[in-house]
Amino acid sequence: MNEKLKKGLYYADKFINSDYYIALISVLILIGWGCSVWVPMICVVFALGIFPLFICRNTKSVLIPVMLFTFIVSTGRRNIDSSYVPLLILAVVLVAGMIFNVVRFKRDFSSLHPARIKGFHAALLALAVPFALGGVGSPYERPAVVLVALALVIGLGVVYTFLSLTTADELKEVELPEYLLKILFAAGIIVSVELIVYFARLKNFDAIFDAMLSKEINLGWGGANNVAPILSMTIPATFYFCIRKNCFTPVFAAVALIEYALVFTTGCRGVILFVTVAMPAFLMYVAIKSENKVSFCLSVWGIFLIFLILVAFHGAKVAALLTEILQKELKSSGRDILYREGIDAFKKWPVFGAGWDFRHGERTQDMFTPYWYHSTAVQILANMGVCGAIFFAIFYYWRYRTHIAKWRDPACLALFAGVLLFDLYGMIDTNFFGPTFFIMLMIMTMVVELNVGENRCRAFGGRDPVADIRFFVRSAKQRLANKKAEKKNKTDNAENDGQNGQSDKE
Repeated sequence: MNEKLKKGLYYADKFINSDYYIALISVLILIGWGCSVWVPMICVVFALGIFPLFICRNTKSVLIPVMLFTFIVSTGRRNIDSSYVPLLILAVVLVAGMIFNVVRFKRDFSSLHPARIKGFHAALLALAVPFALGGVGSPYERPAVVLVALALVIGLGVVYTFLSLTTADELKEVELPEYLLKILFAAGIIVSVELIVYFARLKNFDAIFDAMLSKEINLGWGGANNVAPILSMTIPATFYFCIRKNCFTPVFAAVALIEYALVFTTGCRGVILFVTVAMPAFLMYVAIKSENKVSFCLSVWGIFLIFLILVAFHGAKVAALLTEILQKELKSSGRDILYREGIDAFKKWPVFGAGWDFRHGERTQDMFTPYWYHSTAVQILANMGVCGAIFFAIFYYWRYRTHIAKWRDPACLALFAGVLLFDLYGMIDTNFFGPTFFIMLMIMTMVVELNVGENRCRAFGGRDPVADIRFFVRSAKQRLANKKAEKKNKTDNAENDGQNGQSDKE
């Protein structure tokens, strides 16, 4: 029986760490979304994500549900209230699984030593400071909201620490950046299918183009301005698989260009602009680096011709869509008012901002949504003030320094392109601080950070700040003691000189 159990665990581990596991989770997410049974299905997805913690040393499979689960939400995210008990149980099991995994496989905590901890890891943990202090000095409208925001950031720091501990040992066996790119490719397929299904359910082209023109797209987990940034994040990942030697290059090229076309259907002008500017660079880079140059170039030209034929066939409607987008240009659509409101809040409470509870739920009339200023920079200043700006400047510095350190690696470069496109759009919209999107970006940087090498991108340059502080304190005490001793010697010498002078007079 023991032998059969070992054999079963071996095959389970092999399946969990294969590409088939990514496909399984992706299919379950599409079923949950498409059949509007996402509430029970999300429990299944998380259960499948937690199970490997108890049997697998390598926890990279946990990244799959963490990166993809948000796309299962089809309608009414508040429906999750009806299933809070099983989700709470899963949360408890998750914590138990993390503890069990760390203990069972005897994880090495030396990477958390101050002299070895990586810069982005330390910067992420340090974000607890501006979130804790955000709103100090301003009236607290909903203190619970502030605590929830702080708890989320601390929780993300704990999850990041766990994943970095449990995946760092496995870098020799698996290239995490490429594995994550497979997950992002799956994300692109999921979002593309959901968007196509959404349009197909509208039944006729007139209704479809009306939805595109008015940006009335709602997939449940997000609207047009959420769908487009996710596609922009997945396009570089899809192009990456055109580089390596394989016979599926035309398929990957087709998927990437379809994702690009779908970005236009959202009418999201910022993403359309950033991706269009980046697209020539993507095509040139892949054409130069690819081991399938002929296949890739022929595929791109063939797909481009098909697009031209489709555009010509529906020329009037496509022209109307493009005209609508171009006429709007990059006008703010009311965002300038929100920017001014954010700056006003910053001016009123410049040091620690207004806090995350300021005007909470005002625009959406619910308890889930902060007051969005539609700009990452403005949001930081408004909610966390100068304190937040300083800590997030450090956060961004380490994020980009980490990615730039691996710019020669095509897989890491593809992740960097996805992060950069998402960040650029985040400066004119709300997505950066959406918890699920923040998690995705965090993981994309994490796998690069784990790949930069042990001696690079250390938070404190390889020094131990705790030891340095102790040395400074000891040195200060020693200097103070020396000064006291020197002062005492001078006093004693002066007294001795005085006594000697008195003796001479006598």
